[in-house]
Amino acid sequence: MKSPPNIFSSGSHSPLVDGAAPPSTKMLVGEAAAFLRCSKSFLNKKRLDGSGPPFIKLGKKILYDQKDLELWTASKKRQRTA
Repeated sequence: MKSPPNIFSSGSHSPLVDGAAPPSTKMLVGEAAAFLRCSKSFLNKKRLDGSGPPFIKLGKKILYDQKDLELWTASKKRQRTA
C-alpha cells in the first residue's frame, strides 16, 4: 500500500495528474516566517488582524501555501514610501 504524500515536505512533488500543476509546498508558521524573513509573531499578528497572507487551518495547525506567500509578498511592492 502506497503512503500518502507528505504536504509538509519541501522535497520533490508527485507527478502531474491529468495535466494539473504540481501542488505547492505547505509551510508551518515558523517555516513561512523563515521564508519571508520575518518573525513568527509578525505572521501571527497579521493573521489575527486579517492583513496577512492567506492561510490554511487544519485543526490547531496553521499552514501557509508557498504560492500564497509569494503572491502576498508581491502585493506589498511599493514605488515610494508615501
